[in-house]
Amino acid sequence: MKRFFALSICLSLGACADYGFDPVSVVSPRASEVQSLDGASTSKLYLSVVNGLLSQGRYRAALAYLDQYAVKEKKTPYFHQLYGEALLGTEQYEEAAAAFAKLGNTELAADGFSGLGRARAAQGDWVGAEEEFRKAVAARPSSAEFLNNLGYAQLTIGGDRLKAAEFNLRQAQELDPSSGSIRNNLLIAFMMTGKNEEARRLLAGIPASRERAEVQDFAAAWVRERQPAGPAKEDM
Repeated sequence: MKRFFALSICLSLGACADYGFDPVSVVSPRASEVQSLDGASTSKLYLSVVNGLLSQGRYRAALAYLDQYAVKEKKTPYFHQLYGEALLGTEQYEEAAAAFAKLGNTELAADGFSGLGRARAAQGDWVGAEEEFRKAVAARPSSAEFLNNLGYAQLTIGGDRLKAAEFNLRQAQELDPSSGSIRNNLLIAFMMTGKNEEARRLLAGIPASRERAEVQDFAAAWVRERQPAGPAKEDM
């Protein structure tokens, strides 16, 4: 059973391939090809290769390319972003957070906050993750991905965060209506807040009966694990 939360499956760039994002197919350049390029083109080629490796989940290979890049090239904000993603993919969470933190005063600040949030979430620090995701959303309010991650962090924290979680996930869905991850997180939000009729309507929009049943079962199990025992909930 695949997990239906963008944050948990997209802690690094490459993890999204099975959830609607095609991996970038990149062939490592031959030495002769690299040598024939000027400095700026070589730099772009290296980072393009790294991005492709991350998309394929080849995090250690990406780190090797980044370390080679760092020998002669300037460490740009994009370099630090990719380095953070590669470290996150190899579960080096503190090192990844340090890389993402370097983006704070750059044009990639929003991505840095998002990366910090994912690093905190991977370590189970959902309050810290929520704080970073808030910063990411503030820096890039129209990002459905950032809103989805913020909403999920708030769902995980629960309690007085549930209302905000529902709002953020509704907004994310309006920005990206085709996202299954956002839809499934919004379903959880409806179930957590007792909005069963809205949950039914959301489920009814899934055309494939098997997928609909799997999503319902997954969301119901997620809610049961986090809500205290009490009267049985009405079936969706």
